[in-house]
Amino acid sequence: MCRSAVALSEDLLGGAGRMRSTVWWWIPALSVGLLGAATPEKDAWTLTKVQGGGCRLEADKGSLTDGYQKTSAQIRVTATEVRVVSESTFDDTKGDLQIQVDKNEAVKSDGLDGPKAVIFKGPAAASLVTQFKAGLKANVTLRFWPTWPETGTHSMVVSLIGFTRAWDEMQASCR
Repeated sequence: MCRSAVALSEDLLGGAGRMRSTVWWWIPALSVGLLGAATPEKDAWTLTKVQGGGCRLEADKGSLTDGYQKTSAQIRVTATEVRVVSESTFDDTKGDLQIQVDKNEAVKSDGLDGPKAVIFKGPAAASLVTQFKAGLKANVTLRFWPTWPETGTHSMVVSLIGFTRAWDEMQASCR
């Protein structure tokens, strides 16, 4: 009678031994399965102290095209305003620079503050801060210069993970 090594070891080990040998086989299998598990998303917002004693929140920089080349843009938030800054020059001639949080209605900008900063002030900024606290992502719609030939609007998505924690930290430590 021909018996396999597994069958022989089961006879010799008995109940507890079989369980122990099975456990040794399952540990590596579980480890491999857990390695594939998703890691939690890191906070996308950083509290930055600025000259003069103030603070601002900065989102991770996002990459997008300005219609001609790759550029970056970043949302910056203070207690009184929200800005989008870029290395490229913005075009506000059509009034369509805006931020939409999740499925909320888009908030239109109040215009430009220099050629490389889109600004949201007053009620627009307050509305965005409230939406940032409750939201998951913000879709930023931008338009860049030159206006001819027109390249249309360009968008980037900004994660709102960590915004509320960073906002609370800014409110507590930057008065």
